[in-house]
Amino acid sequence: MVTLKDIAREAGVSVMTVSNVVNGNLSKVSKENAQRIREIIERRGYVPNASARSLAKNRANIIAIILRGAENENTLENPHNAALVGTIIQKIQKRGYYTMVNMMKCREDITQSLRTWNVDGAVFLGMFDDEIEEMCAASDIPMVFIDSYSSVRQLSNVGIDDYKGGRLAARHLIACGHRSIAFVSPPVLRTGVVQHRFAGFCDELEQHGISFRSEHQFVLESDVRPEDTMELGRRLAQLREKFSAVFVTSDQIASYLIQGMRSTGIRIPDDMSIIGFDDLMICRQMTPQLTTIAQDLEEKARLSVDILFRRLSAPAAPAESLVLDVTLVERESVAVKR
Repeated sequence: MVTLKDIAREAGVSVMTVSNVVNGNLSKVSKENAQRIREIIERRGYVPNASARSLAKNRANIIAIILRGAENENTLENPHNAALVGTIIQKIQKRGYYTMVNMMKCREDITQSLRTWNVDGAVFLGMFDDEIEEMCAASDIPMVFIDSYSSVRQLSNVGIDDYKGGRLAARHLIACGHRSIAFVSPPVLRTGVVQHRFAGFCDELEQHGISFRSEHQFVLESDVRPEDTMELGRRLAQLREKFSAVFVTSDQIASYLIQGMRSTGIRIPDDMSIIGFDDLMICRQMTPQLTTIAQDLEEKARLSVDILFRRLSAPAAPAESLVLDVTLVERESVAVKR
């Protein structure tokens, strides 16, 4: 069995230097030594003793990933959540930590768990803004939130410019000649994300002299129930004389709407144009391929993990709040209206 001493001897450094590299304390090691030690570790197949590392650092080496979801709802069926969580797990594991993924339905479950779990930090997805203060009070472990619009001070968060995304979607549809546009989303008042996308969408319409009409807003009762969403698609098909395009706040919802519309004979984009949000893999798997507002989930995951580990190293450091840009990706689901 390869030991720290074996690695240190071959690298020509102290055992403590090797230990610092293994435990991620890279500020104490030169880049050259760290690289050489990593190469030796990989070549010789050294596997750190997780229990010993945890005891030495008085840490569990576990990061919790917590997703908010309704009872009996599998939030990882949402491809946005699945892609984001999968990338976060990869980046945490590369730092030598383990992950514990939990789906919880209410604030009481989350706050109680934070008080009892032996974890070193937590990443939160899909939290309600009015719950975040309670979560922060429940535990003093480092926390990072994703897509939060909470006003809680000392809150580390990584989000995107949802407002700009709404404007980009409306601007593209208007440029293609559409002036009567429907808006489809999960409950608008449920998350700040949807609120900001809706606000940007409405403001862009107004800037072009278009008043958004309330009868063109369609709000789903939950994030995504496939049959309910396809039924809405069939309803929209029957109302196609009222509008020529739809802005949908997620690609997943857009995919089910398209299925529902096509089941009635509606052609996308000839009879109805659709633009989504997120730029998930399903956009390129659909027919036609979906025009959408793209966000960089890889970068969102990377920055979230970076912030968390900076707070692990320096718990008293100021909170960091980052807003990532979004872009329009044109594909085949929006037609020019003639």
